[in-house]
Amino acid sequence: MAARRTATRAALAGLAVGVALGAAGRRRSRERSEAALGGHRGRPVTVTVDDGVQLAVDIEEAGSPEFAVVFAHGWTMNRHCWHFQREAFKGRGTLVFYDQRGHGGSAAGAPGACTIDRLGDDLAAVIERAVPEGLPVVLVGHSMGGMTIMAFAERHPGLLASRVAGVALLSTSSGRLRESTFGLPGPVGRLAPVVTPIVFDRLRARAELIDRSVALRTRTNLPVTRYVAFGPGARRDHVRFVTEMVATTPTEVMVGFFNDFLVHDKSGALAALGSVETLVMVGARDRLTPKVHSHRIAEAVPGARLQIVPGAGHMIGLERPEVVNAALSGLFDRALRRAAGRARDEAGTG
Repeated sequence: MAARRTATRAALAGLAVGVALGAAGRRRSRERSEAALGGHRGRPVTVTVDDGVQLAVDIEEAGSPEFAVVFAHGWTMNRHCWHFQREAFKGRGTLVFYDQRGHGGSAAGAPGACTIDRLGDDLAAVIERAVPEGLPVVLVGHSMGGMTIMAFAERHPGLLASRVAGVALLSTSSGRLRESTFGLPGPVGRLAPVVTPIVFDRLRARAELIDRSVALRTRTNLPVTRYVAFGPGARRDHVRFVTEMVATTPTEVMVGFFNDFLVHDKSGALAALGSVETLVMVGARDRLTPKVHSHRIAEAVPGARLQIVPGAGHMIGLERPEVVNAALSGLFDRALRRAAGRARDEAGTG
């Protein structure tokens, strides 16, 4: 009996150690995964635009690239939000990631420079100064980054025609954001368009105080980020990753761009995108730029392909990277074929 009890205790102790080691291993795995998010770095480049603002650019080189992809991130994000796209497409082409003005490592410029039109001009500068001449370009924009591409198409039609072969507009809008209810139901939702601008104006008035503690902003913003940016079943490390990017964006910049969203209207610029391969994607559970916005864009762009991602929220590149990457891969193939056809046509008429 004593021997049996001793064996039982040893077995239980072994089981306990195994459980503890397994838990520690899973915890270390989660920690490694979280540390890896946003950890990729390429060749750093600084692009100075015409108003003197310096943009932080990060280039992932490829051996013999056939094309380049420029990634434009969304509001309060930075270039590291493309983590899974960077992993998926490394080596396939020259990948260019940059921080929009006032975000990440890029300067903000004058207080009145937080506009979508200004971002369109910045994108033109990134293409001209960071993408090797002769490479067909695909533009991928998420949320505010998609609006950036629309402004670029409107303001730089010559550069669009000469350099760009494809465009991806992810979780974005061509206008009418003033009507947004953020997915809130009933009377609360109807009040949201009235109340939200007031809230943001009050945030701007307290910007200096708010920006003193990134850690405090991260803690207080977590539930908000979880609700507005993600669909059901979002991973905790992804929510925290996004919240930390939001928390490091200056309040003045955040509010400045929000106010420009209220008057944002690039519906007239969409027809120009019919000259390039265009992919429109959105999560079915997107609360920030609901799928009605993507439907409008797809209807206005001749030949555009629309893909709705079931169950996903606003951050589709993080929530459903396999789905997004597969769609982007198809876009790259179509854009390359279009660029090759264009080159043949030019050679035939030369």
